[in-house]
Amino acid sequence: MLDTDLLRTAGYQLWRSDPSDRMRGWKSATRAVEKMRNDFEAQLGEKLFLIADARDRASEISFYLRDKRAEGPGHPPVYITESQDLVNQFSFWPRYDEFVELKPGTPQPGGEVYTEENGISPFVGRDALFIRAGEKEHVPHNIRAAFQSTEPVGTIEVRRYGKVLRKWQVFLCRNYRTLPL
Repeated sequence: MLDTDLLRTAGYQLWRSDPSDRMRGWKSATRAVEKMRNDFEAQLGEKLFLIADARDRASEISFYLRDKRAEGPGHPPVYITESQDLVNQFSFWPRYDEFVELKPGTPQPGGEVYTEENGISPFVGRDALFIRAGEKEHVPHNIRAAFQSTEPVGTIEVRRYGKVLRKWQVFLCRNYRTLPL
């Protein structure tokens, strides 16, 4: 009863939405994100980090990534957009907008001094892929303000029985910089 494909093979047509659709398509969509990331890394010659627009998308992509590539101990493989709100588990895990403490005597890179944080952001200057549901022209303000530039680089669409299950838009975000206080 839980496998609606068995109902379809028995000739039964579902006349309303299939409740199992929300569980399907994550793996193939994640494979497309991973291929896109690998292609851009080969083209740009640097490692990209991943940011999703929502916790469910970040969690599912993290689960299905073959190459998890956590940026550090306790870091998730996919981040959510930086925010000061405590809204889910991502609020308590290390984030890309946090500073790491410098070891005493280590010079600040590029003459930057963060006296209150006494550290650096290992993500400054790096590029990322931002994944969001649907199709919109712009990324959220926190992404636009945190990166020098953002540009749409692709749309990932997963279909099943002619119905769109997932539609994600992917943006290349260039040159991360911390948001001003």
